[in-house]
Amino acid sequence: MLTRILLIITSLAGCTVFDKTNIQPGQRIQGLGFSFEAPSDKSWYASVYGTGNEIKLNQLNFDDSYSILVAMNRGPRWGMYKSAEQHLRALKQYHRQTRPPEGFIEKTHQEWIDSRFGAICVRRYHIGENWAGRNNAGPAIVETESLICPHQSLRNVLVTVELSRRYEAYAETVPLRPLADQLFLSFEYESLN
Repeated sequence: MLTRILLIITSLAGCTVFDKTNIQPGQRIQGLGFSFEAPSDKSWYASVYGTGNEIKLNQLNFDDSYSILVAMNRGPRWGMYKSAEQHLRALKQYHRQTRPPEGFIEKTHQEWIDSRFGAICVRRYHIGENWAGRNNAGPAIVETESLICPHQSLRNVLVTVELSRRYEAYAETVPLRPLADQLFLSFEYESLN
């Protein structure tokens, strides 16, 4: 059943039309079963849109770049988490068992329950150095805030909303949390019925 729902989502998402190369701040981005607003004061472009269970937006600047990734995935095999604590434990275990990408050195990470967005929502923050594919001396810094929640009307579907900033070590300090909160607060679930 879930595979069928995701197949319908995939086919209908391809029908959505808007300017993928000039997404304005505050513009509502419509996925199937959800929508959100692009934060910040600069425009975005879509690198993945209408091709599956995810949407990816990017914003390139001189010393930094941002990305937003929204992905819908099947929840746990045994059914949705019964509590936020159970979801948090599963997230921590998953990240303990997952190796970081080649060339990435994680400096710090945190996972916590964030009930402002739903009873079973968990949040993750991590920052690290990315040495892979560098033309400049030294690493790029990658900072990411994620929110993972059950979809409110699709059974056993988790939605991950992630905001990342990749920047040079000498780039201006920009707090990521206010932009992440703005993105997460704009997120709305929609029924497919």
